Amino acid sequence: MENDSKQKHKVKNKTTIESDDSVKKVDIFYQNVKQSLNPIMHFAKKKIVRYTLSFLILTIVVYFYVLFESRGTSNQVHVFFFDMSPDFLVPIGLVLALLALLYVSWDDEFFKKYRGAGFFLIVLTAIFYTFIFTGIDQYLFDLSIAKWLTRLTGTIVTSILMLFGMNITGTTWDSDRGITIVSFNGPSDASVIGIDAACSGIHSLTIFIVVFFVMILEARKRLAWNYKIAVITLFGILGTYFVNLIRVSIILTIDYFKGWDVAGPIHNYLGYVFLMVWIPLFWFFVLSWGQKGKSKKDLMETIITDTDSEKPTDTEVKEDTTSKMIHDMDAN
Repeated sequence: MENDSKQKHKVKNKTTIESDDSVKKVDIFYQNVKQSLNPIMHFAKKKIVRYTLSFLILTIVVYFYVLFESRGTSNQVHVFFFDMSPDFLVPIGLVLALLALLYVSWDDEFFKKYRGAGFFLIVLTAIFYTFIFTGIDQYLFDLSIAKWLTRLTGTIVTSILMLFGMNITGTTWDSDRGITIVSFNGPSDASVIGIDAACSGIHSLTIFIVVFFVMILEARKRLAWNYKIAVITLFGILGTYFVNLIRVSIILTIDYFKGWDVAGPIHNYLGYVFLMVWIPLFWFFVLSWGQKGKSKKDLMETIITDTDSEKPTDTEVKEDTTSKMIHDMDAN
């Protein structure tokens, strides 16, 4: 029994030694790899390199976006030197955008401040195209509230354009198709345009609500959970709808003066672009308003602390008194 115990102890010690050796080998290998990569990492961390490569990556992302939106009914698009399905452009673009965001803000005090806004833009884009790919947008367009918003949007937009002197001859609500038909006499050959559920704002409002939920979740510890949250929520929803009104007004104005040949392509991009501008503005200037601020008590404690820190200590008073006595003795 004693021999067996000694044998087991030797085997255990041997296993422990082998395990320690393996850990040391892995650590040595890691240190060697890290040392060999240090020059590359140092080069990649340079500001000019990060900014240049991140800009090039984002250029590719924009190129993918334009390709996707201009694909028409084609099942293949030509990307650089090969053909691929347009369905791959969005996920690849999202991954590249995330890489560019992380890379440009790597140990960068300036871009670190905007990393959150960039992340929300990527989330927005993912939700935007998820709705399109899965058919959720079509489901939203069929809702009763979408039809109500369509009619409201048509009424508000035409009223605004008439105030600016555009010759709008009439608006008709087609309840069967859920479209507001706007008739006008403008410089272009076009004389009528339809405002359907896709222009109602239901799509952008739903996306905003989802992104807003992510924002609240991310900033939950920094927010003051009081009336400000209700104000921010209401402002965000109304602001998103107002942005949609601006978008539809611009499209109708271009159609009025230049026709649908010019307004059509702009219509395809404008909704997404406006959301890309609105979400960061909301995050920086509206959501930040709801963050916790110092209470009056905290401010008073800070003021008292600062005042106390400015008062001389007993030691400093004694040193000043001693210095003054020595100075007087020398003077005498």
